[in-house]
Amino acid sequence: MKYYTNKARQAGMTLIELTVVLLVLIGLAGLMIPYVGSFVQKTSDSTSSNNLAQLNNATMRFTVDKNRLPHHLESLINDTAATVGTATGACVGAVIDEVYCGLQNNAVFTATTYAAGTDDIAIASLASSGLEMFVNSNPDTSDKTFNSTTGMYYLPTQGPAGDGSDEAGIFAVVNAGGAASARAHLADALGGAGMDYSTTCYDYIGFGIGDRNELIGNTMTSAPVTFPEDATLGPVQRYGHYIAIVQVDKSNTASDMMTGACSEVTEKAKFLGTVMNVPASVNANLMGVGQALGQAYTNQAAAGN
Repeated sequence: MKYYTNKARQAGMTLIELTVVLLVLIGLAGLMIPYVGSFVQKTSDSTSSNNLAQLNNATMRFTVDKNRLPHHLESLINDTAATVGTATGACVGAVIDEVYCGLQNNAVFTATTYAAGTDDIAIASLASSGLEMFVNSNPDTSDKTFNSTTGMYYLPTQGPAGDGSDEAGIFAVVNAGGAASARAHLADALGGAGMDYSTTCYDYIGFGIGDRNELIGNTMTSAPVTFPEDATLGPVQRYGHYIAIVQVDKSNTASDMMTGACSEVTEKAKFLGTVMNVPASVNANLMGVGQALGQAYTNQAAAGN
């Protein structure tokens, strides 16, 4: 007597079995999504705070080794020579000589002009720290970070001609952020108390730490960028490099109610720390190392792990 077995059928899966397996996999994937999102957020937070700390250390090492601040920082001002004819995204309709339109939140800065004869103290303060050459920010580009710079410009009276006739002399100065005063804004971003900062005696200027800055090849190998969770605000669409805050002496005669009389001698411009420029929906102010760490803990608590 012969016996027949349906081995071909037993070797495969029925349609019902396959459907059950797929449903189980889809369910597991759904359960994993919150954990993946939380992991991405933690990685972004950790990287941002670590980059800020590393940039602080790299800049401080450079200033100690060279006894000056690095050349070729980015001005964060829309280049005077730009045509803004093919500007895209946030830079459509950009105004030249204003705060760089590509920033995540350009409301935290004010464009301030230093003119020879009027602002000689501030010009001398920058020059004495080696900050004489800067890279212009280009509003007329589709890449707001990796291809955001144009030519060089110099401090008034410091350029090749020596007369300032071909120099812009415009800088992005930190202003009041959100509901905070400029002092409180700086204290939140850089640490310390509001009374440690005097907007009467000093300007606090933001410079982008981009791909052409002199730190690269000296105390760091590349210029890091931030990658926000919202892909529409990534480093191509908005400026993603970190920003150095520099204290610039601007008065030798004025007096501040909280800090007293300004220095009678012109002080060298001084590096205070690095910050992130983030969307106003995340933080209305600039964010320093402390704030970045605080944001990381807040996000972690919100995620429940």
